Order: sequence, then structure tokens, then C-alpha cells
Amino acid sequence: MHVRLSAEAGLDALAAWLAPRSPQGLDRPLTAISTTPGQFEGFPLLGKPGRIDATRELVAARTCLMVIHTLPDAYHRGVERILDGQQRYPPDGEGAAS
Repeated sequence: MHVRLSAEAGLDALAAWLAPRSPQGLDRPLTAISTTPGQFEGFPLLGKPGRIDATRELVAARTCLMVIHTLPDAYHRGVERILDGQQRYPPDGEGAAS
């Protein structure tokens, strides 16, 4: 199973968002994010159908972080975005799933 992290996933933006809100730092969220893709091999349909067509949404364990991923084929997962649950999603202008 190959997991591709999109440049648009926004880890820098997420770090800037979390820094003032998380006094203990980014260790726990980054650990949760780094272990989440490993779960896709045994459970490829983790999460729920996304609010944007062709995506799935998964909350990283013990966090309020949402991992938005795609399933381009049986051997690949694309992590498109990682957001704090308080951030607006989908962003204005992105089509929602019907």
C-alpha cells in the first residue's frame, strides 16, 4: 500500500493553526497523523464518505484532526488534506458531494 501526501495537505498551515491552541505542542497530533496512513493497508475504507466527491474523511486517533483521503486504486491512497476539526471544510468554492 502506497500513501501519497499531497503538497496541498497543509501541514504548515495546520501547524500554524494548532500552535496557539495546543500548549503541549504538536507532538501528539503529528504522531497520530504519521500512524494513520499505516492503517489503510488493513482497512482501506477507513473513515466515512467525504463531503467532497471521491474523498473519504477519517479522524486521527485521540485527536480532533481530520484526514481527507482519496482511493485512486487498490494499491494507493492519497492524503489530500489534514485539518483541525474546527477549521472550515470544505473550503468555500469546493464542490460538496451530493
